Amino acid sequence: TYKSDNHTWVTFRLAEFYLNYAEALFKYLGGADEVSSEFVDKDGEQVTARKMASKTRTRVGMPEFPYSMTNEAFWTKYQNERMVELAFEGHRFWDVRRWKEADKFFTKIDVMKITDNGDSYTYNRETVTRMWNDKMYLFPIPRTEIMKNPNLTQNTGW
Repeated sequence: TYKSDNHTWVTFRLAEFYLNYAEALFKYLGGADEVSSEFVDKDGEQVTARKMASKTRTRVGMPEFPYSMTNEAFWTKYQNERMVELAFEGHRFWDVRRWKEADKFFTKIDVMKITDNGDSYTYNRETVTRMWNDKMYLFPIPRTEIMKNPNLTQNTGW
């Protein structure tokens, strides 16, 4: 007989929550160690972007993000931490778009050309140039939606 089982999988890991929270705090408060009485943990202690970003590291015995980092250094380290921690989970493309840095990463892509020679394979790495236009940061609004609401205007470039 056929038996149907529910299939479950993780769609939002705790590490992603910590990193998202760290990014939100950093952008909202303006620095890695800035505090606000609005953001406290369960023990009543103030939460900072650096503390939240460090949680993914301390859970596995790695050192925390250093204190007194400049905002630029924190942001660079945070982006790398997110890339490494969430590797192969489909976040990178959307992160780079959200940060509006696609022109740095999506214009030249390394690809591997694999040739089947019958009894062996040949591997050749090539750099492919891709087109990126800043209008691609936003999706176009469908014409039917603009027709329904005349107050809508199309996103720039579309």
